[in-house]
Amino acid sequence: MNNNLIDSLYHSGNNFRLKKALEKEQIKLAFIGGSVTKGWDGKGYISENYTCHIKKYFSDLYPDKHFESYNLSTESANSFIGLSITGKVIDDILPDIVFIEYAVNNECGHDQIVSYESLVKRILALPSSPAVALVLLMNQSLYSSQGYMKRISSHYDITSVSVADSLKKMLDEGFQWSVYADDTIHPNRWGHRYIADCIINALDNMISSEMADSYCIPEPLYSLDFADYQAVSAVSENVLSEGFEKIECVEYGEYFNTGLKMIPGTKGAKICVEGEFKNLFAAFVHDKTDRFSDAELFIDNEKKAVLQGRSIYGWGNVTLRNIYAFESKGHHKVELKIKDTKKEFILIEFGIA
Repeated sequence: MNNNLIDSLYHSGNNFRLKKALEKEQIKLAFIGGSVTKGWDGKGYISENYTCHIKKYFSDLYPDKHFESYNLSTESANSFIGLSITGKVIDDILPDIVFIEYAVNNECGHDQIVSYESLVKRILALPSSPAVALVLLMNQSLYSSQGYMKRISSHYDITSVSVADSLKKMLDEGFQWSVYADDTIHPNRWGHRYIADCIINALDNMISSEMADSYCIPEPLYSLDFADYQAVSAVSENVLSEGFEKIECVEYGEYFNTGLKMIPGTKGAKICVEGEFKNLFAAFVHDKTDRFSDAELFIDNEKKAVLQGRSIYGWGNVTLRNIYAFESKGHHKVELKIKDTKKEFILIEFGIA
């Protein structure tokens, strides 16, 4: 098992920031990711998920210091949602050590790569100068978007822990997936302990090594086009709407629980907003049933996109998409028109970058 833990350390990374963080008396840990980091095991939430094990590791190693842990994860989240959450809470918390887990939920297209690097850079650039570690997972089908994440890890010289690589080797040697997880994605208690042990192996390696002289954020590897993502809540005073009502609902997670819901049967239901941006994003609710209507998006009176309320990937959850990109930043007027007013449509936020 120890050899498998060693196999999980893809890149140890520069340890300057980690060592500086551990010199403090009050140390903030932040974890961002999807349902795995949230602690979901396919049946319910595990009280002692891997984030809890990591906090205990630090507390046991440094009993005279105080560690505060923030689990800022939410179901089905990818690095787009990570950017939104960063602007809403991480910028205020200013953590000292941040763990990022999105390898299962992220895709491998251009926008996902840009959003991931933008997220890494934005967190590295926080005033608290946090140490950053990437947690790279996979599902039972061996899917993981860790390829470009590994390259980002090496380029930025930050820690990356590939639980995926370790599991693949174990599976090749006869290990049963059912030991790690009770469904196709979400680790059970054993799985969460194993993820934690992989991370702890990397932390032990960094802590026991001589401290680096310094750390400097390098130039971009791919693109930082989304690094200045700003959320514009659907219920903010800058957003005008007709035929919608404000909703607050915990089922969409603590970071996306306020939005605008179309009043059924309202003719001409629409939402309007103006702003300066190069990239436009939208967070809305989608489902695999026909519960939600599509919405047509117009920018400067030209139809540019359709937000699909019905999607085979939806289960009544929030999705955040990059809707349209211009060559340069400018002032634009955005209008969202609902196609079928007999159905539902819920907008959570626009995003601009």
